[in-house]
Amino acid sequence: MSLQDAVVTAEQLPPLDREPWSAISPSYRAVLRWTVLLYCLFPLIGLGLVITFNLEHLQTPAKIAAAVLIVFALFLLGVWVPRRVHHTQYLLRELDIHKRTGFWWHKTVSAGTNRIQHIEVTQGPIERLYRLSKLVLYTAGGYQSDIKIPGLPTDEAHRLKQYLTERIATEELADAETDHGQH
Repeated sequence: MSLQDAVVTAEQLPPLDREPWSAISPSYRAVLRWTVLLYCLFPLIGLGLVITFNLEHLQTPAKIAAAVLIVFALFLLGVWVPRRVHHTQYLLRELDIHKRTGFWWHKTVSAGTNRIQHIEVTQGPIERLYRLSKLVLYTAGGYQSDIKIPGLPTDEAHRLKQYLTERIATEELADAETDHGQH
């Protein structure tokens, strides 16, 4: 039996852009905004205490740091959050799943369903308020999750998990039958 390893050119590659990418829920904007506010709140409280207690040598640096933090938080809330949600999408096909994100730097992560080892649906307290969840996929050979799709309506996240779990089980059964047939 001879194996051929044919060259694949860029022209032969299927374009992912023409595929029907699915957007995450627009409600995820609120989750990200709450997250930004909580992360900025604690440093602002500390800086406010420095300013309130009138510590002379720290007063000016604390005011500058507070102003920078407020401007940064406003940027995140007004610009980054909407764009992050807008640019976070996923694509599920029969043999693979893809997620793309980006604000300035765009990133696409892909995994074949035959490489998925473990699937989780997670939900933090803020996500729970908005009935959203995160689908987390772990692939073979990885020590961390390889694909995290946030901002999914909880029922959709569970349906995706069920579909992928069934798909993986079907592939494993087919592989096992093929292996049995060869021996």
